[in-house]
Amino acid sequence: NTVCTVTGANAIQGEANLTYDGTNLQLTTDANNEGIKIDGGVTYPVFEMTANRGAGNTIGKLISKWNGTQVASISFVSGSDATNKDDGIIYFNTASAGTATERLRISSNGNIGIGNRTSSPDQLLHVHTASGDAVIHVEAAADPKLRLRAHSGESIIQFADASSSNTGEINYVHSGDYLKFAVNAGERLRIDSNGKVSIASG
Repeated sequence: NTVCTVTGANAIQGEANLTYDGTNLQLTTDANNEGIKIDGGVTYPVFEMTANRGAGNTIGKLISKWNGTQVASISFVSGSDATNKDDGIIYFNTASAGTATERLRISSNGNIGIGNRTSSPDQLLHVHTASGDAVIHVEAAADPKLRLRAHSGESIIQFADASSSNTGEINYVHSGDYLKFAVNAGERLRIDSNGKVSIASG
């Protein structure tokens, strides 16, 4: 099933390298070859996958295998809009002991789900684990920082009880240059830029 033979210094050598069985186009390379390279020159190359699929169906997929076993993949899926099918989702999957599992999802509205919350992330970044701690690890050579920045108003770290409206907050108030600690929206402690501490009761 020779598809083509290209003559010249960098010729494809026919059936031994490029074959087509009616369904799959396969390029076989030797152990020292890096595979397929696309040079767009002064423009950029585009790899387009097109399929007329219904909502929630995979349009295209990139799969990596080791010795015939899938170890990772990226799926491009049509979204929930069944009428126009003009929204989309991206799934990122990795395998542990040969079992592929979705680890990260970018939804059609741009929300990112990580861990056990990949199926329906309802925040811009939604991290969830079914058991244990969902840990965000910030590491640097020295003095690692996890930064929350806002142009105005307040930068807020909030601790919430999913089963109730109870919350605890640490807020940095930009306009007043102070740090406040609040429980259920009530300020309980404040540290100002001079190091003075005030405590509220009740």
